[in-house]
Amino acid sequence: MKISLNWLNTYFKNKLDGFDLVKKFNLMSQEVSSFEKLLDINGLVIGHVKSMEKHENADKLNVCQVDVGNEILQIICGAPNVDVNQKVIVAKVGAVLPGDFKIKKAKIRGVESFGMICSLQELGIQEFDSDEKGIYVLESDASCGENPLQYLGLDDFVLELDLTANRSDLLSYRGVAYDVACMLDLDIEFRKVKVDREPKENPVSIYTQTKDSSVYYGQVLEGVKVKDSPYWLKSRLIASGIRPINNVVDITNYVMLEYGQPLHAFDYEKIKSDRIIVREAITGEKITTLDGEERTLLDGDIVITDGEKPIALAGVMGGLDTEIDNSSTTILLESAIFNPVKVRKTANRLNLKSESSSRFEKGIDYQETLNALNYACSLLVELADAKVIGNPSFYNNINSKKKTIKLSLDKINSITGYAFTVEVVEDIFRRLRFSYKYRNDQYIITVPSRRPMDSYQDIIEEIVRINGYDKIPVSLPITPTQGGLNHKQSVIRQIRNYFVGKGLSETKTYSLVSLELATLFDQEESETIRILNPLTKEREYLRHSILPSLMGVLSYNKARKIDDVLLFEIANTYFKNGEKLKLAALISGKINNSTWQKMNCEIDFYYIKGLLETLFKELGITEYSFELSKETLPQLHPGISALVKVNDQVCGFLGKIHPETEIKIGLKDIFVMEIDLSNILNRNQTNVLGYKEISKYPSVNRDLAIWLDKNISAKEVVSVIKEVGNKTLNSVEIFDVYYDEEKSNLKSIALSLEFSSFDRTLETKEVDNQINKITDALNNKLNAKLRG
Repeated sequence: MKISLNWLNTYFKNKLDGFDLVKKFNLMSQEVSSFEKLLDINGLVIGHVKSMEKHENADKLNVCQVDVGNEILQIICGAPNVDVNQKVIVAKVGAVLPGDFKIKKAKIRGVESFGMICSLQELGIQEFDSDEKGIYVLESDASCGENPLQYLGLDDFVLELDLTANRSDLLSYRGVAYDVACMLDLDIEFRKVKVDREPKENPVSIYTQTKDSSVYYGQVLEGVKVKDSPYWLKSRLIASGIRPINNVVDITNYVMLEYGQPLHAFDYEKIKSDRIIVREAITGEKITTLDGEERTLLDGDIVITDGEKPIALAGVMGGLDTEIDNSSTTILLESAIFNPVKVRKTANRLNLKSESSSRFEKGIDYQETLNALNYACSLLVELADAKVIGNPSFYNNINSKKKTIKLSLDKINSITGYAFTVEVVEDIFRRLRFSYKYRNDQYIITVPSRRPMDSYQDIIEEIVRINGYDKIPVSLPITPTQGGLNHKQSVIRQIRNYFVGKGLSETKTYSLVSLELATLFDQEESETIRILNPLTKEREYLRHSILPSLMGVLSYNKARKIDDVLLFEIANTYFKNGEKLKLAALISGKINNSTWQKMNCEIDFYYIKGLLETLFKELGITEYSFELSKETLPQLHPGISALVKVNDQVCGFLGKIHPETEIKIGLKDIFVMEIDLSNILNRNQTNVLGYKEISKYPSVNRDLAIWLDKNISAKEVVSVIKEVGNKTLNSVEIFDVYYDEEKSNLKSIALSLEFSSFDRTLETKEVDNQINKITDALNNKLNAKLRG
């Protein structure tokens, strides 16, 4: 909510200090997101064009002599509408216009110029008069030498509030004024409204056929002259973030801002009936709204009709057929209350969010519905020469019984921990303008209709904020238990610390993605979950995988010349049958990057596989394996990818992104992994760090090179060796794989075996026997032959 300080000042005897107001709001009410001048421009004056001559060296330029109060300035102007005797806005030498445009003394085609005659666009406020063509010409009563921003009402500060959902009362200037008066303990002065009515009967009849419209007032006004609004009205609307259009539309917007009650004006002569019926739409019914779009309606939408067809979408937008235009002379002014849930659903479905719909959605003060209508009528009489025809037609089915809340002083003190006194509490009620009675040690507070409150907690919150949050005593929470991490939290922290220690950066990305990204890494077809009211198509579905989000982070970094990107994230993914906590990592570029030593290592499949293996080792997971799979991982390279199994159950995958996908996103050499942490976190076993004694006897190393079928995996070879080898076999490592063109169905694997003992030095014969057993087993089980 944007607040004009000039407008807010009209409710108080003395001018408010804007900077003090910011502090008060931040400490006692709502957060102020910004406070700044509406137009931060100095060096502007009102000038009077005394004379004008054509530039001798330029056909489209004029040399003007402009009286700015204390001097006559020669200014060259190229605007097509500049003329003698105009009152204009002059930027003197030294002024700085929006865009850091500095006004300097200049010589244009040999003629000196000492300033600039300004258009609204050059001042950054073209919306002040959208019909402007060239420089902006002021009214004849403007005084030379004065500040044009003050004259136009644009010398203002704008305070923007970041409102919470429970403060819909601050969506109106009157609501803000009540809050300011309470915080500063000031009196409010609201304008008294008087409406002069023609002694005729209002010609329109109002009916409802739905319970979703509780109040509706309709007032016909004749003799309306549609024209520009006065400066003060335009400037207040602009400061409040609304573009001026014409006096009729501007008045409805102005009253909405002041009272928080949206209004709508129909061209009454375009309504083919003297009846207004509010009802629910019929599915398939159509209406063309003010934006020119034809809308198909559903059962549940609320419409305003002329008895037959819709002429407006209630609380959302008017119809094009009854739009106010420059020829309108008779209007029907509407002030009503509609079901906030129905308005919200219609506005969201049709993507027609507006200042009006947002106020209907949050709730309207029923006591201001008629007051807002009367104020708008008085302004139309004053600014549009309108005649108000009789009293408004209406129905009012609102339950006007005022709500009361009971609250004792003991309850206030026990909940807040502060010793409030009767005097302090009653003074706060006075400032809040809450009426109350004190009976049997309890306050019975009557809640004003402008403040949505449901319980005594709301009253206590009001008391505390006005008294000052800083006065609540600080105390430690009383708890019988000692804090700590549970098993799941401990494992997640261990995983996080492990990856950070390996040089990866943790990310936190959106769970909402597009439909394409939501299922990009699905291993089997799975139904997606779509949210009801997505902000954009890119944030419409809950993701099945974290990796598409990490790829987006990679693209963002690559676009900013960051080539070495190592990322991981632990987050939930979402499926119809529940959530899954997953670990994902993405690596691209080089590691061990040392500018001084220039030691760079290209990342490959084995690096990310090693990361995962080391993690499993730290977590105490020994029963894991990697299996090649070409069918279930379509987004990964078919020859550089694998499924990950823990305890013979698939829990994830790792590998290189498929070349086609890399080309599509414009990146290359991306290695990823994603693990479902469910089984890992459910393990009761915790890995206790221990130590292993180092043998004091020397080890013996032997290398083997064998030929075997190329389809036999290295894992099978290592398993056979470990199965045959006794306890003296410490390790088996593969250090080479070789293919011979002449032996197309075979491959050669070279292995390094280490033997040692803790109680003696191994003899050569003993090691030879072990090697013979291993080669025999490899031959018998895998048909492997020693390479000569």
